[in-house]
Amino acid sequence: MNMRIPILLRWLATLAFYLASQLVAYASHILGGDIAYSPITSTAGVPRYHITVRLYRDPTGAQQPDVTLMGSRNGCGSLLPGNFVRQILRSKLLPATSPGCRGWGHSYEVLLYETDEDLPPGQWTLSVYAENRIAGIINMVRSEAQTFFISSFLDNATVRENSSPKFLSTLLPYLCGNSVQHCSFSTFDSEGDSLNYHLVPPQSGVLPYGQCGADIAGDLAPYFQLDNTTGALSTSGTATRAGRYAMAVRVDEYRRVGGTWRLIGGVTRDVSYIAYASANNSPRFTGCVVDSAATTQPVAQLIRVRPGQTISLLLSAADADATQALTFSSQAPDVIPGLRFTTVSANQARLTWQVPTNLPTGRYTATVAVVDDACPLHATAEQTLSFLVISQPLATRPATEAELTAFPTPFRDQVQFKAPSGGLILIVDQLGRTITQLRAGIDGRVQWQPAASLPAGLYLARGTDGRPLARLLRADN
Repeated sequence: MNMRIPILLRWLATLAFYLASQLVAYASHILGGDIAYSPITSTAGVPRYHITVRLYRDPTGAQQPDVTLMGSRNGCGSLLPGNFVRQILRSKLLPATSPGCRGWGHSYEVLLYETDEDLPPGQWTLSVYAENRIAGIINMVRSEAQTFFISSFLDNATVRENSSPKFLSTLLPYLCGNSVQHCSFSTFDSEGDSLNYHLVPPQSGVLPYGQCGADIAGDLAPYFQLDNTTGALSTSGTATRAGRYAMAVRVDEYRRVGGTWRLIGGVTRDVSYIAYASANNSPRFTGCVVDSAATTQPVAQLIRVRPGQTISLLLSAADADATQALTFSSQAPDVIPGLRFTTVSANQARLTWQVPTNLPTGRYTATVAVVDDACPLHATAEQTLSFLVISQPLATRPATEAELTAFPTPFRDQVQFKAPSGGLILIVDQLGRTITQLRAGIDGRVQWQPAASLPAGLYLARGTDGRPLARLLRADN
């Protein structure tokens, strides 16, 4: 009998530990996150980087005073030499944001964790593992049992210094009723690298630390479409099922190194979003006036600027619900150097950008949001603005601009470029053979999504008169 008591005690202790771990696991509070990095002064010749982890948290859930950052060099696995595991204390807590008026639920907080780390040349995966995802995610089986795992990639063996693309807004997307809505996962890249946005499965992680994440099965971002060139998100306005969903967007970063386009970095934002049943209409941006021009242009139209130039954009918005007041905001000035934002009137706001003189040529985006004051649930729109920074005078169309107008470069699934409105476009390979024919839209936009079987390589877009319009470089999938 005496021998059975210790066995019984051990069994009870094991059971208590199991039940406690289940309670901890289901204390779900993580709503999303991402990881950014930027180079700082090196120590002893070893590249050193400032790393920022951003988490979204349900304020009613468990506190998150610290996170565990994992750095895996040249592959995942905690036993590989040069890897590290670091506990990072929270450095900042941003005020809670809510999609509704006072007393409305589903608010969220943004938490920042920061550290400086030596990252010797290699292919680095920076990741964070956390327990646990919030419960009730519709497009994820038993989300409360799924761990949360995010990662970023840095190849500082190919390029010694590189800043990751940085997201321009901390606003979480949400669906208010069935009206067409616009959100954004756009980023700013200070080196002007070519960026490619694409939807990816959310991931879960396993212990021990340093292991790779595993894709979680489920539909990718129901109701949302992603612009692969800008990171803009939009909905079609079709009927939605109310509830919470998960979405993850990967931003791959390419740079030309030794004449070859190389993948040098990438970040992922993994978040949950909510669809609500509501009769409230979303506000919309109605036009953009550039530098006091006589005419208004569409807000989605590409804006050409040059380094050192100051450009002013007057943005107008409207709401179908005439009794509602609008409020404008933008977090892009916190990320983009030289960018300023001001509210002009009840229906207008202004972005002014003094383009840095040393900004590399390439494509850049900025975001502006507008929200109404409906109660209990606000409706919002977040507009993505696209800029093409070129070094030549704007009155001419240099040959190098044809390369810049194709975006992303290189591309995988699809590419976009500009051409004369309504014109017929020929896509040819390096031997001059016609691959396909396309027609430019009224706004001059052309989008090519070749078959998966088409080989990687260089293709050329031409007008029917033979004039080159864009160089299209397809990367390996």
